[in-house]
Amino acid sequence: MIGCTNSRFRILEKLTSEMPIAHEPENTGIVRFAALKPAGSFIHRIVRELAVLVLLLATAPFAQAQSVVWSPLYAKPPYDRLEWTLTVLELSNRKSFYYWAFQDGFDGGGLFYFGLQPYGACPGGRNCKLALFSFFGKGATSSSKNCRAGADNGAGMSCHIRYDWRFGVPYRFAIQLAARDLKSGTETWTGTVSDANSGRTTEIGAWTFPSQNQAPPGLILGQPVSFVEYYVTPKGGCTSQPYSKVEMSVPTGFHDGTAEHGGLHSTTPSKRCPGLARFTPQPDTDSPSSLVIETGYK
Repeated sequence: MIGCTNSRFRILEKLTSEMPIAHEPENTGIVRFAALKPAGSFIHRIVRELAVLVLLLATAPFAQAQSVVWSPLYAKPPYDRLEWTLTVLELSNRKSFYYWAFQDGFDGGGLFYFGLQPYGACPGGRNCKLALFSFFGKGATSSSKNCRAGADNGAGMSCHIRYDWRFGVPYRFAIQLAARDLKSGTETWTGTVSDANSGRTTEIGAWTFPSQNQAPPGLILGQPVSFVEYYVTPKGGCTSQPYSKVEMSVPTGFHDGTAEHGGLHSTTPSKRCPGLARFTPQPDTDSPSSLVIETGYK
């Protein structure tokens, strides 16, 4: 079992603000930090190291999460494509409010996440299995029918689709820089999910946002984090939270077609429910290719 406490999490807990719990798929209650603009001074770079894209436990009434920080931190060169694989292995209650996801940020500002939910708010109403892809930041637009403005009650763009994922099947998520418009100073990114068994790839959505005159503009550069979150209050508290077991791969970044495979940096279990999370590297070595995360109780 891996269980590390990272000083970044302790320092930045002081900076969190309370967020309401909501049942919308993008309103998970997790506190996220947008990327700061690059700064030249050493002090600003240190601040950026501490503040950019660190996943903190929610300060909302119950929502709690366990997270995994992957390496490399602040990849050089930054990526124009990133891939990450999620496999849902077990879930004791199909109607549970889990969110299994990955997030990272952009060199030019803002951040994204994508992942799966077993019982999220379906397009058109009711609840169903979902795949999600969202952007957090100002100035985003989208022509995709799967996307709408706003993210976690703030600026951004949220995309989600009904997606009938299956247990034991690896799903490969990918974010890709699809286009740049130098005249308007914008760039467009697409998010997809692929069924490893069937080979079928489905687009979740696409959004466009200002590149903020970065060179290269807005490529993925930050602190890659995966998380498992339960975003409503189960009756009976922590001990009644449904059991979940998922496997999450280390991310793979690409720059001009060249791949860079990530590694495990640190893990942080839930503070609201001590003992709730169990992390098992696969294989059980210093350089695992994935991590199995168990939460809740059977």
